[in-house]
Amino acid sequence: MCEFIMKTILIITNVVVMVAGAIMLVAGVVFFTKKFDFFPELEDYSTNVNSVLIPMMVIGGVLFLVGVAGCFGAVTGKSGLLNIYFIVVLVVLVLEIIVVILAIVKKQAFIDATEEAAGTLFKSYKDKFVDDDQSVELTDTEILAVNSAQFIFQCCGLTEGPSYWKTNSQTDVPPGCCSDWNGENIPDSKLESCVEAKMYQTGCTEKVKDLADQFGVTTLIIVASVMAFEILCLIAACCSKKNDHIA
Repeated sequence: MCEFIMKTILIITNVVVMVAGAIMLVAGVVFFTKKFDFFPELEDYSTNVNSVLIPMMVIGGVLFLVGVAGCFGAVTGKSGLLNIYFIVVLVVLVLEIIVVILAIVKKQAFIDATEEAAGTLFKSYKDKFVDDDQSVELTDTEILAVNSAQFIFQCCGLTEGPSYWKTNSQTDVPPGCCSDWNGENIPDSKLESCVEAKMYQTGCTEKVKDLADQFGVTTLIIVASVMAFEILCLIAACCSKKNDHIA
């Protein structure tokens, strides 16, 4: 009974992996070749994103092949297919463990580097448009980045909320600080008045740290669950191989 359950888990899991890989592969090919005969509604979303599509097709193809090897290996109990499946899943598992270890070890360094980059960008925006320092140069992309970051994370200013931008002589803030910003229109002054009720009150540094703490545990649980499931698949593959040898 236990062996039947393990084989069933292996088959169902790899059918899902196989279908997911096929979807990624087909979608990547459709966008890459721009052949929209069967999917005309996708043409409106087609852009030059080959740098994303090529990895997408490669990953989709690998997932499809791994799913095929695992599924048919579990059904037939053939050691060759199960060996390929076992090696691939084991490599993925080891890589995930390495990434988790690096994430834990390098977490503070990453946070420091991110805060430094954000601090430089926000300070340049403040110096140029609040303090009117015309010697500071900012590109349109950098201006949009400051506003988009505040809008996406629902924060205002690097620290201390709206007061980061305000001085005794002016109380305007970047449009990204306002909840009703449309994500596109930025005034020439790069600042605008915003009703207090629609203005984000938390600094971006504090908000990002809160989000990291909030989702960090959830992410860790998800990753741990995926790794545990992969270990279960490895055990199931070993059981199927064992049964093949016995037969």
